[in-house]
Amino acid sequence: MRYEFINEFEVDASADDVWAIYTAPNFPALAAQLLVYSKARILWKVMAAALVLFSVLCSSQVRSVVPMYKEKIVTVDHEKKLKEIQMMEGGYLEMGCTFCMLSFEILAKERISCIIKTVTKYEISDDLTTGVSAHFHTTFDTWVALGQEVSKHIAKKNATANS
Repeated sequence: MRYEFINEFEVDASADDVWAIYTAPNFPALAAQLLVYSKARILWKVMAAALVLFSVLCSSQVRSVVPMYKEKIVTVDHEKKLKEIQMMEGGYLEMGCTFCMLSFEILAKERISCIIKTVTKYEISDDLTTGVSAHFHTTFDTWVALGQEVSKHIAKKNATANS
């Protein structure tokens, strides 16, 4: 069965500023710094033309659920401000999912605000759905927290630039 979870939340930063952070080469490391609960080790390397990320989350709550996974950025569309990341091995795939993809879309709202739309898609057999689906809520909360922290980071950066 295929599932799709959509989350949209507004942040107080321009779409261009948010997009610049979400597509920066150092985004995984910055994300780890910005998330208060996360003490993450991020290793990345370029494989062909795609950036492949290796993440080990050290939060005890997350570590017990998804200890290590490998993901690949499959789409970066600057015009649509859309980034898609597919889990390649480990993580939810080891828990029984046959497919897992996360997408971020940055939607301009006003000059200094935008909406971060996060879509998580996964496929899993019906008999495993209940156990795995519950763990996705931790992931959803993480993306909301990250969006809020990115907004604060941009505000601090702009305040420093204007002083």
